[in-house]
Amino acid sequence: MTKKLTGILIILSLLGFLMAKEPKFPKGVSSALEKAVKGELMRDDLHLTFVRDLYYPAQGGDIYFVQFVKAELPQIEEGKPAHIFLRLYDKKGKKLEDLYAPIDKVSEFYSFPITFAPGKYKIAVLIGTNDLKKFSVKIKAVDGDNLLNFRRLSTTPIVFLKGMEKLPEPIKEFRCYHGEFPLGLYMVKPYIYEKVPAGSTPAVFFFILGAQAQKPANTYNIVVSYQIKKEGKALTKFPKQQLTYSVVYQPIPLKSHGAPLEPGLYTLHIKIQDMNARTDIEKNLNFEIIK
Repeated sequence: MTKKLTGILIILSLLGFLMAKEPKFPKGVSSALEKAVKGELMRDDLHLTFVRDLYYPAQGGDIYFVQFVKAELPQIEEGKPAHIFLRLYDKKGKKLEDLYAPIDKVSEFYSFPITFAPGKYKIAVLIGTNDLKKFSVKIKAVDGDNLLNFRRLSTTPIVFLKGMEKLPEPIKEFRCYHGEFPLGLYMVKPYIYEKVPAGSTPAVFFFILGAQAQKPANTYNIVVSYQIKKEGKALTKFPKQQLTYSVVYQPIPLKSHGAPLEPGLYTLHIKIQDMNARTDIEKNLNFEIIK
């Protein structure tokens, strides 16, 4: 886990580098996005839905935003990918950026990261078949001014991970993924709905924001504790972590007194103490153990 944390710790300096050559959208695609953002067209052949988003601090004060969606795409033939077109608008409706990626296979989830500065935006997404005879277009409003709060002790969204896979190098271009996403030097694989198989050991993952760094070493002194609860009753307590960094990646054995937890609904209760500032917060991650 030490090597993994070392890789995670440089995420803050790597995020924000996503680059893409401005693609030229087909006229029909561009027209559909423009109409959708104005509320004139909401075609939905593929039943596109936004299911979750995650976000992290990026270079230069930007936000690294990861969107997860579902769409009922038909089978994709080799060499004939489906498409995702994304257009970012500011709060006044001015186009800021166009991004495109092929979709090479059908999956339960599609995920794509983008980077933007704090501000209010609309994200217009069109997912279509290879011939674009069927497509869905949806609009999502994002308040980037209030996603990350550094003014007080807080966190990014807390998520359970299946794991992380080391990448040979950071990914710099816009791509569509299948429920995972790149973060610095790792491919991150979350449980989208927090449904975790019995007997597994997911890792809880999040960034701690607003903690006070101790000068001159510029290090943190953070204590994190975890409990697994069911219906408000503590079943398992874990040893406290003392951290000098602000990223948490901690495997959580789903056991109580050495025995695997039964399928059902649970809560991971997390207490975070900033020992430098003498402040603390408590967070809950609700999850389900499934067979």
